[in-house]
Order: sequence, then C-alpha cells, then structure tokens
Amino acid sequence: MSRQTPKKPTLKLDFNERADSQPAWLKSFQLDVDHLWRYPNREQLEQQIALDLELAPGSVFLTNGGDESIELLYKNCKLNNQSLLVPEPCFSQYTYNQMVWQNDTTFTPAKADLSIDVDALKAELKMNQWLILTRPNNPTGEYLETEVLVDLIQSAAAKNAWVFLDEAYVEFANETAPINYAAFDNLITLRTFSKAFGLAGARIGYIFGQPELVGQWRKIAMPFNVSRANLQLATAAWSAREETKTYCQNIATNREAVASFLRDCGLKPYPSRGNFLLFETSLEQKSLLHRVMAKNGIQIKTELGGLPAAVRLTIPENISRFMAVLKTILQPELIAFDMDGVLIDTSQSYDQCIIESVKTLTGDLVTTEDVEAVRAQGGFNNDWILTAELIKNQGHNIPYEQVVTTFQTLYLGDDTTPGLVKKERNLLQTPLKDQLFNENSLIQTAVVTGRPRQEALQGVNQLNIKPAMTISADDVAQQKPSPEGLLKVIQQLAVQRAWFCGDTVDDIQAGTAAGCICIGIGITPAARINLLDAGADVVLEDINQLKTLL
Repeated sequence: MSRQTPKKPTLKLDFNERADSQPAWLKSFQLDVDHLWRYPNREQLEQQIALDLELAPGSVFLTNGGDESIELLYKNCKLNNQSLLVPEPCFSQYTYNQMVWQNDTTFTPAKADLSIDVDALKAELKMNQWLILTRPNNPTGEYLETEVLVDLIQSAAAKNAWVFLDEAYVEFANETAPINYAAFDNLITLRTFSKAFGLAGARIGYIFGQPELVGQWRKIAMPFNVSRANLQLATAAWSAREETKTYCQNIATNREAVASFLRDCGLKPYPSRGNFLLFETSLEQKSLLHRVMAKNGIQIKTELGGLPAAVRLTIPENISRFMAVLKTILQPELIAFDMDGVLIDTSQSYDQCIIESVKTLTGDLVTTEDVEAVRAQGGFNNDWILTAELIKNQGHNIPYEQVVTTFQTLYLGDDTTPGLVKKERNLLQTPLKDQLFNENSLIQTAVVTGRPRQEALQGVNQLNIKPAMTISADDVAQQKPSPEGLLKVIQQLAVQRAWFCGDTVDDIQAGTAAGCICIGIGITPAARINLLDAGADVVLEDINQLKTLL
C-alpha cells in the first residue's frame, strides 16, 4: 500500500508570473486575424494608456516586455556615454545587461536588512547618470514610499541625472495615492503586462515619461517590436483593469497569510508589496524546500545571485495546495526515525557482527566497504539477510538459521563473552532529544527499525527516549523498503504530515512510499550521494543537524 497520489500539474512559483489562474477576460478572448498580414501599429493603445494615466500624448511607448525597456536603457547609456547607479539586490536583467553592454555602472550594497541604502544612493549620484529604482523591488518586495521616491527623483534632478523607475509589480502594491509621474522631466517608468495582467507569454510592456525623454527610447528600438496579435491581447487586458485590481487584492491577502505562517515557523520574510515573498534560511532547509516542492510539482526560486541562503516564493491565487506542502516541510506532525546508524552508532556492533559472522562461518574476510556496498543496493535492511548475502557472494551455502544464531551470539554475547552490543554508542544528543522527545513537544515521534522487538526496546531504553510508537521487525509482515511499518505509525497516530529519518536506501524507499519527507543521514560523501539518488529530500551528516530544519 502506498500513500502516493497521482501527479498534479506543475505549479510555477519561481518566476513571479500569474501562477495558477487565467484572467477571466482571456477565456473569452478571440484573436482578430483579418489584419495579421499588416505590420503592427502601437499608437492606438499607447494613446489610450496615456489618456487613462492622465499623461500627455507621446508619453507612452510599448515594448517587447519589460526586458526590452531595460535593454534599451543600457543601449541608450552606451550610445550617449551615460553611467548607471544600481542599488542591490536587484533584478537579474540589470546585472545581465551590465555584462552584455559593459557600461560605467556603480552597484550600491543594500543595508543589513536588504533594504535600499537611500543615503548611499544620494551620495553616489552624479551628473549624466541614470539611477535605477525598482518598487516593489525584486527579489525583496521592498516598496519605496512616496516621500522617499520623490526625494530621490528630485535629488537626481539636482545633479542633472535621471531616474529609471521599474514598476513591474506595482499593481500588487495596491497603491491608493500614486505620485504625480507627469511632474518630473527626469523620470522614465517601466510597467508590464507580464505579471498582474497574466501575459508573461505575450511579451508586452510599456514605459512612460515626458514625451521628449520617451522619444529617446523610440529612436533606438526596433520599429515593429510588438506584434499585432500581442497588441490585441494587451488592449483587452488594459480594458479589464478592474478585474486585474481584484486579482491583485486577492494576491495581497494570500501574501500576508503566507508571511504570517512563515513568521509562526520562526522564519522572517522580508516586507513585500509584490506578488512574492523572500526569506533566508539554513542551506539545509533551503535544499529541503526545493526538493520537496519539486517532488510535489511546485517550482520555487532558490538560486538568487548574492543571496545564497534565500528562497523566493511567488504567491498563487489558490494557496491550498502550496500551503499543504509548505506545512509538511515547516510543521511536521510526526518525525519517525530508523534506529541503527541514525540514533545509535552500530558500526562496532551490528556492522562488526556481520563481518565476524562471515569470518566465523566461512573463514573469509569481508570489509566495512563490502558491507556498505551490499547495503547500498537496497533490499538489505535486515542485517541477518545482509550477512547471508555476503556469505553467498563468497561462494558458500550456509543455512539461514545458522547465520542468525551466529550473528545473535556475537551481538548479545553469552556467559563467557560480552556481546558487541556493548560497543554501541548513542548518536542522539541532548539538545535535539530534549526538543523532540518531551511531553510538551508539538511533534510526535516514532522509531521504525529493522531490529527484533526485544533489541528495538533495548535501543529505546539505551537512548532514554519515549517515542509514541516503536515498530520493530516483529511488528510487520514486510520490512523496509516496504512502507508497512511507517504506514502503521501514520495511521495509528492519525497524522498527515510526516518525516522519516534513515541512513539506507531501504529507509528512503520506505519513507517515499509512505508519503513522508525523507531525511537521509550519511557520514561519507558517497553515502550522501547514494541517499540523494535514492530520493532523499535532504541529507545530513549527523541526526543532530535535524535542528537546522526545525
């Protein structure tokens, strides 16, 4: 039996597109193909946008997405020997175009909280320069308030400099009192139909400003940079602005709900007015978020230049599926543990028993590497079976019952010889044990091990822990990689959000089949790679690193 569900459509939460809902107006949109043979004419839509924004004729210029506007900015600066001033962190298109055009550009570092350093920008401003401002900023979501923005525009004007204002996400800010854009003759503003309007695939954006300034962009752009088909789409989208406004309000509500949940989980999302949230976490938790989301068909942004520990999440309109996965990652109801190699170091007990059993029964010597090689194949979660396999590989035929008896004698000892069980040591340390194995913990715990019942209970006593359940080899018909033991725990404890921590391929396969998040424990690089290949969502070197995920 498996808890896996049918594969769901991919939910793209990595590029800040309109993630999961098509605009209502688009469902009934019909493309007029009668004049597609003619070159496009932008003027009608440009005039309509200018009229609706209360701008002078000639103030609006349509572009091939916002990206073309940015490229034209860099091209314009290169042609006119103008420099650029860019606050960090910034949208990747600015660093990309800098690499391509090699302009005279100054990047100003952000403050410790990743907010724009306004004082540093004002100090760096100089004549014949373009200051790039983005609000809401990408990737942080920071929104420059009106007085700060106006002050920077005026400061630039006093230095005979210009401002390029990137407002690709401005609709999500739900601004009620926008600045008087027409009052500034040193300002170009970028907007797009890619984000709030849901037309990222159509590639259409626009800039607006004083007609003379906008004219500089017209001169260096391709003459037919926006297709006739895309003009029709943009015109229909512009006419449905009220619908888009409602959508943006819904996204803002969801954004706050996700931010509140992240804060409840001890994370600190940066204040955002965009359709996304940025937060920083441990590298282990970032890896966990990325892999678990990907397994569930959800793409998130985890590679952001200059922010190695950052994660950015686009906010969907329907957050139920996304939140269900996020809760499993950040608020598990159950953490189950394999015992050997995870909670207890058995390298000098069970592993040594395997080696000594082979030697006792065959006279052959096998190594720890030989043991690990067989274990890595999967299907050998039971050490008795693993021992029998090694004996078989050496070309011997020893009855299985004799293998078990020899192994157990070596492990438990007898009246004259202490067993190798005495060489076991606990891996679980006090901080994590106190956090999880206490009566006030909100997370239930369980042990699911391939040990026989008596030895499983001995291990629990040795660790001095009280898990809600302990499942041994004697409690299941099929051992790992079967998910039977884990499913028993999940069903009996009535939980939905479960993690399983294991150190073998069998553990990972069992956890995956049971619908758990799988935490691998691998001491060596080879073991960690093997566990990741088996499907582990994250691999730690030591079980006590689990605290970085909680």
